[in-house]
Amino acid sequence: MASSPAAAVVLAAGLSRRLGRQKALVSINGATLVEWSYRRLSEAGCDVVVVVNSEVAQRVAHLLPDATLVENDDPDAGRTGSLQLGCKALAQQNGVMPARLVMAPVDRPAWNAAVLQEVLNTSKSGAPAHHGRRGHPVLLDQTAIEVVMAAKSDASLRELVSFAEIPTEAPWLFHNIDTEDDVDRLLGDEAALLACFPQGEGI
Repeated sequence: MASSPAAAVVLAAGLSRRLGRQKALVSINGATLVEWSYRRLSEAGCDVVVVVNSEVAQRVAHLLPDATLVENDDPDAGRTGSLQLGCKALAQQNGVMPARLVMAPVDRPAWNAAVLQEVLNTSKSGAPAHHGRRGHPVLLDQTAIEVVMAAKSDASLRELVSFAEIPTEAPWLFHNIDTEDDVDRLLGDEAALLACFPQGEGI
């Protein structure tokens, strides 16, 4: 089993039209979603790049002054384009394309350090799954990274990479932040808050 830290890309470039405000800046228990993702990955030893859009870039830079940020000028093209930008930034920063990569979208925030470690412990591309229901963050192995980098920026990541299930006891993985109802649903899930957002201002 591979347990060494991987590089990581936090995807925070979506324009959040259905939510009506930036998903990256949604606050849960005293910190924004982009802060939660960045901190967890950094604390696990991952080399993290955060991909943002121009509207949120200045605010994220203020929240995460030590983070490497990359702006996506065409976030509507989808996650693959953002992931490619993150990988390119990591390659420029380190002189080599990462061999293992964690992808963490800010709109799929209900995961914790234990889930992340299970993801890092796998050697092949995989996604955490609770009773067959998959969530994030996901791991891309070297072959998957090469496939993604060779693809068009608007290609479907789901069609490019086959993620094996990584069984985990995490019933809150399903949370997806797309609308205000989704935010309310997460805020009302005590188990998710205790497991994934335990610090900051009160539950």
